[in-house]
Amino acid sequence: FAWESGVYDTTVKMVYLNQAASEAQSFNIILENSEGKELRESFWIRSGKAKGKKVYYDKDGKQFPLPGYSLANSLCVAATGESLAKCIDSAEKKTINVWNSELKKEAPTERPVIMCLVNKPVKVAVHQVVEDKVAKGTNGQYEPTGQSRTVNNCKFFGNTAGKTAEEITKNEEATMFDKWATKNTGTVIDKSNKAKTSSAAAIMGSTPAAGNNQASLFN
Repeated sequence: FAWESGVYDTTVKMVYLNQAASEAQSFNIILENSEGKELRESFWIRSGKAKGKKVYYDKDGKQFPLPGYSLANSLCVAATGESLAKCIDSAEKKTINVWNSELKKEAPTERPVIMCLVNKPVKVAVHQVVEDKVAKGTNGQYEPTGQSRTVNNCKFFGNTAGKTAEEITKNEEATMFDKWATKNTGTVIDKSNKAKTSSAAAIMGSTPAAGNNQASLFN
């Protein structure tokens, strides 16, 4: 039950940290809107052991925060005025329901919960996205299954006054939410292979017309 693309006033129902087999760390959120509908997303805030367990990546000799780290940080700033690192300091181990891949269902599990964010109101820009379903193949790598699913991606967060985390930090006027909503409300981003195939077919479909024009030159 994915949310439509748009801007929503929500409450942070839960935020907890998790770790993958690679030792990459995720920041997992559950948001709830005024209708009681939930949105769940995970932001990867630290890379795995193979990449040095870093919160940043290197490009052209410079360091940039991981996209997931930036999103998690914007939620923290919007909800509390504090950075992600400061909010993580408030983490307390709690027993919560977390998806268990072996049991194929949620099960009570102890995880660090970011207590300073729980029950805080935030505004969020959300995109509806169609993407490929993936499953682990015989080579151990995740591969597209040929099916797609609809999910939500949080784009940025702000406070109840409508200021994004960036606008709060820079003490700027609140304009980003309105601009984003005008452009993106109700849109769907299709990242699936099906969309790529359709685009390729459309291009191939236009080829005969070009071929006919070329043939007429020889005639």
